[in-house]
Amino acid sequence: MQSSHLANIVSGTLIALVNISVAVSVAALLFAQTDPRLMVPGIAILLIGTLITGLGGSLFSDFNAVICSPRNGLVPVFAVMVSSIYVSFGSQYSIGAEATIIVAFMVTTLITGLFLLLLGRLQMGNLVRYIPYPVTGGFFAGIGYIFVEGGLTVAASQEPTLASFTDGGFVQLVTPAVVLALCLIAGKLFRDNRLSVPLILLLSILIFYGVLLSSGMSQEEASNNGLLPSIESTGALVPIFHFDYLQQVNWIAISDQLSGIVVVALLCSMMLLLDVSGIELIARDDLNPDHELQVMGYTNIVNSFFGGFPGVHDVSDTALVDRLGGKDRLTGIVYALLVGAAIFAGAEFMEIVPTFILGGLLIYVGLEFLIDWLWKARDELPVSDYVVVILILIVIIFSDILQGVTFGFFVAIILFVINYSQLSVIKIETNGSDHASNVDRDLETRELLNKEGNRILILILQGFIFFGTADKLISAIRSRIMDGDHSRFDYLVLDFHHVSQLDTSAIVTFTKLAQLSERIGFHIVISGADEKSIKQLVKHRFFTLGEQKWERNYKDQVDTAVDWCERRILSDMNRNDEDHNLELADVLRRIAYAEEDVKMLADYFVVENRKSGEYLFKEGDRGESLYFVGSGTVIVVLKIPNQQEQILRKYKAGAILGEMAIYTGENRTASVRIENDATLFRLDKEKMEAMGRTFPASTAALHTYIVKVLSERLSRANRNLSRYI
Repeated sequence: MQSSHLANIVSGTLIALVNISVAVSVAALLFAQTDPRLMVPGIAILLIGTLITGLGGSLFSDFNAVICSPRNGLVPVFAVMVSSIYVSFGSQYSIGAEATIIVAFMVTTLITGLFLLLLGRLQMGNLVRYIPYPVTGGFFAGIGYIFVEGGLTVAASQEPTLASFTDGGFVQLVTPAVVLALCLIAGKLFRDNRLSVPLILLLSILIFYGVLLSSGMSQEEASNNGLLPSIESTGALVPIFHFDYLQQVNWIAISDQLSGIVVVALLCSMMLLLDVSGIELIARDDLNPDHELQVMGYTNIVNSFFGGFPGVHDVSDTALVDRLGGKDRLTGIVYALLVGAAIFAGAEFMEIVPTFILGGLLIYVGLEFLIDWLWKARDELPVSDYVVVILILIVIIFSDILQGVTFGFFVAIILFVINYSQLSVIKIETNGSDHASNVDRDLETRELLNKEGNRILILILQGFIFFGTADKLISAIRSRIMDGDHSRFDYLVLDFHHVSQLDTSAIVTFTKLAQLSERIGFHIVISGADEKSIKQLVKHRFFTLGEQKWERNYKDQVDTAVDWCERRILSDMNRNDEDHNLELADVLRRIAYAEEDVKMLADYFVVENRKSGEYLFKEGDRGESLYFVGSGTVIVVLKIPNQQEQILRKYKAGAILGEMAIYTGENRTASVRIENDATLFRLDKEKMEAMGRTFPASTAALHTYIVKVLSERLSRANRNLSRYI
């Protein structure tokens, strides 16, 4: 249901009046303290930015009732910019100084618009997630302090110091501003506080002029006493810039502000994306951040040609108009029209706004920031993050906003490194008994490998490996070595499949691991690493070439790495399975109940000699036979659409395959292909049933053997699974 036109008009009117007042206050903070003669162009810059960004957002944003405006968080950066440019002119007012300051704003707004447009075009709307949250909090807390200090300065027309608070005149001027700020904060504590800000401001102005009238003080006397602002020149606010001024612009002074310009562009993108997230909660719908970036990009580009202050979405103003009933674009249009009317009315009306109102609004905005990030954040943030916020605020108080944010990033990075280093880079620790390779051998060999499995230490790694986490990895390996004989291992498998990146600094640590392997005596196999990591390890000569006593190899998959270790263990025990060939009689002796049954059982089996590349059966075929592998290698493969064929398992001499289909009667669930020329012994289901009638004891022994094989596989799978839980 659409909101009424009246609600849209009222909400747009109220937010316009509030933002016009804030714009004048910010102009007083930014310009009047530098030189009162800059007050008029300063007001124009703020109001033009409010008009154009407000209109652009209202017309083109995906959220109809959005409010866009210049953001107070940019003021400290612009304050440094204005002050620096003014100093470059010898701290003396001139047309050149004024023109240079205006052009600096135009250039900053243009670059900000281009930056926002670029982010939107590149679909980088999630950029804000890379900004450390405590740095954002410290920045806003610092803004709160600057606004409180600026509000006191505007109200008293002098910078506050500790000595100022013993000055009766200073206290007399700032007290009404502080009281107003506290009243505005108190007004927001009421459940229905939609009209609290405009009503308190209106009541304050009425009380001020009531007291002024009853005391018989004229407007000129009030201005001389600091109760009303003293604007050096009045008249039209537009046009803000004349092209005749171009020749007097100091472009070098503007180029010196490049770092500040970049900071403004970054802050605008950060504020926009943060506030878009907040507006999504108001809209109860998802907004496209990339579209909103482009809208504000184009809007600020247009804004720059008129000399406006850069602006973006404002979630607090948008929330206020939403609570007032503003739901349509009419709200933003009314808002922009009233700001436009204030611009064309000229600077005269600004002289009737009491200085305590201007100062009080600044103090109110500052206190809001401080309450959010010093008081409320103490329960919401971890202690380390809250300390970062406090430290940034302290640096800003004793230095400036840029150094505070830079310091905050530095501390946040250090904390991130420390905290991330506490995370274990080892996702799973297992051994060769629990995590065997995907190669099936005969039951006796498999049981032997299970017994020797502790000789293979398998570490599944995760995350980003840098000097901190790599050092913890080496420490964990040393700890296993120092535990004693029960933790002794001869093979170390490091799987990189879940590793996002291997930092260059971590390579040095892996060099130490190579030295440790040679000193203690164990092989290292790395698996699943990306190409970049492999190149780094090869460059630093981590891998060994050729046969050496203690090898360091690379395999594509962890199963291949474990299989390499298993083959080395079997070779050490003179059981090389590459040369391990079985005859049918060898297989039958394992399942026959009596020796005299062996020769007669052979009649039930079919010997098949298969060539490499042949399919034994394919996925979906009827399962009517089981096979024993006599020699060669057989692989189970699974074809996945649009992907390479996946090898699930390998079968060596003595292994049994295809047995499940005999019992379940289901079709084959995967294809089986011959990898190396193989000899297989096939037992068909009908033959097994006939064998059961003639040789029931040996057939029962076959079933028992199959159960043992399946039990061993299941037991190993359960042990491996327990490592992942």
